[in-house]
Amino acid sequence: MVHLHPTAVVSSDAVIADDVVIGPYAVVHPHVRLARGVRVDAHAVLGGDPQDLSFAGGVTWLEVGPDTVIREAVIVHRATVPDTPTRIGAACLIMGQVHVGHDAQVGDRVVVAQHTVLAGHVSVGPDAVIGGMSAVHQHVRIGRRAMVGGFAKVTRDVLPFCAVDGNPATHRALNAVGLRRAGVSAEDRRVLRQAYNRLRDGRPVDDRAGLAGQLAEFLGMPSRRGISAFNRVRESA
Repeated sequence: MVHLHPTAVVSSDAVIADDVVIGPYAVVHPHVRLARGVRVDAHAVLGGDPQDLSFAGGVTWLEVGPDTVIREAVIVHRATVPDTPTRIGAACLIMGQVHVGHDAQVGDRVVVAQHTVLAGHVSVGPDAVIGGMSAVHQHVRIGRRAMVGGFAKVTRDVLPFCAVDGNPATHRALNAVGLRRAGVSAEDRRVLRQAYNRLRDGRPVDDRAGLAGQLAEFLGMPSRRGISAFNRVRESA
């Protein structure tokens, strides 16, 4: 059965797996789906109306995948349209006081640190890490296994496997620590570093295979914001 604190408020129209844990004073609105193993901590608010003037009402959705932890005072809003829910994937850690806006798409195993704000329509690839007190502009894409530094102002897209920081955020380097922790080989990191340096120098990525190919694929996808600029420090080969 659901482990529901007596002070929590959970709509009868929410769909809650039988082992979900919901803490004190949390609020779960209608049209929320929480998968197995999800934990919602104190004062979190899930599935409220989107903060978007275009929202005309009606049934829209929020989905949270299995084994995701949503910490204290997090706010996550439903989508503005019924076709695609706001979605947080599996095995994510959404730390305290984070806001995930309407229509956001957060992949599996993403970590979002304290007081971070993801605006509406933000897309975050799997295994990305977003540092505390950062702000991500609407429609920004953050690639797979990217790293956003704390306090960053992210107004443009962040490449997969790369790290950004600053205000406005700029690409600083590969996410070398994240790649090593993920078991990416030294050779694959070398190829990625070469591809990163080509992009930094304004040249295209020639390699269409492997991880470098994923950089090229990301660059070839539609973008509302463009790609975050690169700093001037060259990554050593």
